[in-house]
Amino acid sequence: PSLSALRCAFFAGEPLTEDLIRRWRTSLSYDGEIVNLYGPTETTLVKCFFRVPDPPDAGVQPVGWPLPQTQALLLAEGDRLCGIGEIGQIVIRTPFRTLGYVNAPLEDQDRFSPNPFRQDGEDLVYYTGDLGRYRPNGIVEIVGRLDDQVKILGVRVEPGEVTTALSRHPSVQDCVVVGRQDESGETYLAAYVVSTGEDGITAGVLRSFLNAALPSAFVPKAFVFLDHLPLTSNGKVDRSALPVPDWTPEEQARAVLPRTNVEEELGAIWSEVLGKEQIYIHDDFFGIGGNSLIATRIIARVRERLHVDLGLVNLFETPTIQGLAQAIETMRWAVGGPTQPASTMPDERDEGVL
Repeated sequence: PSLSALRCAFFAGEPLTEDLIRRWRTSLSYDGEIVNLYGPTETTLVKCFFRVPDPPDAGVQPVGWPLPQTQALLLAEGDRLCGIGEIGQIVIRTPFRTLGYVNAPLEDQDRFSPNPFRQDGEDLVYYTGDLGRYRPNGIVEIVGRLDDQVKILGVRVEPGEVTTALSRHPSVQDCVVVGRQDESGETYLAAYVVSTGEDGITAGVLRSFLNAALPSAFVPKAFVFLDHLPLTSNGKVDRSALPVPDWTPEEQARAVLPRTNVEEELGAIWSEVLGKEQIYIHDDFFGIGGNSLIATRIIARVRERLHVDLGLVNLFETPTIQGLAQAIETMRWAVGGPTQPASTMPDERDEGVL
């Protein structure tokens, strides 16, 4: 199919991703302009626009510039104006807003409040509940929702920002990251991913990808792969329909116990720190309850018992007993040569050939 006669395509309602733009342009042989629109219903819809370049920006597209007779303010707590790159709530000032809510709770009515920068009770602004920030050139980008914010290990995290970072992986077609609570009441991030169908995409691959771009507290603890994201009747992601993550690791069906001395020692360390009786070599550290704080304790005990200086990056890149054991054996080999009896090594190693 081709849309050669269509000059402009406008997108609104959900974050516009780089992947969707590329698929739109490729599958429809579309050479016209794409414009990303943003605006809450309470401000009579569209209030910001962004002309999408070709190629598009990486990840989620910004919402851009306010329309004429509109201001898009970014306010931190205390109605302080945000600086470049600082995350704050998007507040819309426009004469075209609605008059308010009918029979709504007081907290909703308060979203229409007097402009904090003027002494004029008739000059109302609308607090959208959306979180965003200014880019250096002044355009606005969205990073999530105020009511979606969670605290992970004392760090305030915007799941929308993690969703944006995750969407940049080439094997991710669609995704959403949400905050959830486990049985003990601890808050964690769960990522729901629709892949492009390419081989090799795993929770470990995506975790390593995010760990290279985000602080450890922002990296989801659970990854759930779906055929498609559940949607509401108006096309938005239905968060209430997202399944509870299955904490049983994919490889646990094989239930492989530690086989070497290093794997057994690592298994004992994991059992002690995580408080679990049985650990299998393919268990994902983060999938069975691990986090960045616990990871530092694991690394410290490995250093104490196995006399190997692993880094946190080793645990993020290979978060299994098997993967860490292989990393330790490799480090030992590099530092002191083979750790096994010579009779068990291949003949060529006797000649010093690696």
